[in-house]
Amino acid sequence: MHIPAVFAEDNFDNVIEFIAVNPLATLIAQTKDGIEACHIPLFWHNDQAKFNADVGSDSDSASNKSHGYLYGHFGRKNPIYQDALTDNSWLIIFQDSGHYISSNWYPSKAKTHKEVPTWNYQSVHIQSKIEMLEDTGTLKWILATMTAQQEVISDNPWSLDDAPAAYIEAMCRGIIGFRLSIDSIQAQFKLSQNKTVENMNGVINGLEQLNTNSAVAMAAKVTNQNNG
Repeated sequence: MHIPAVFAEDNFDNVIEFIAVNPLATLIAQTKDGIEACHIPLFWHNDQAKFNADVGSDSDSASNKSHGYLYGHFGRKNPIYQDALTDNSWLIIFQDSGHYISSNWYPSKAKTHKEVPTWNYQSVHIQSKIEMLEDTGTLKWILATMTAQQEVISDNPWSLDDAPAAYIEAMCRGIIGFRLSIDSIQAQFKLSQNKTVENMNGVINGLEQLNTNSAVAMAAKVTNQNNG
């Protein structure tokens, strides 16, 4: 991914926070039939306990220790995991919907007319190796962890215990879990930080005047970037 330096996001905590807010990922793999993609919600877990005894780990393990892993599951009928070429890396993409930015919102445009429209957005690309996880206990942990993270929106959160145990067991037979190593990260948070403070304030004002959920959300992101 081409990332102009001004838009590069190098803070790992910010990247993990972005993934938590935007968990629906695009998974891309090279398969025997060409490039395939699917869309799967993922969650990040640091797996710290798993590596407590790993004294003298190799560089790959040390990297995973610091970066953690992404977890999710496929339906067993999804061919992508069956057809993916062994040992090839997967590309994992997380992205928000972003927002159109009108050049009319820049005060400098009225003075010089040397501005053009653009699109603000945030995107994270991760290169990964995939490991399939099939035991029922791990599958239940993946489902329970993902559910707990997403059910925070509810005053009465659903959990696996709300469903009959035999039903959950049957559902687990229809899926296969996976763990994705975090081998490299590229993150681009394009939030008008290449503009002057005056023009950033113009973007914030223009978005707020639209008063849509997506515009207000982007205005808040640009405001935080401006204040940072």
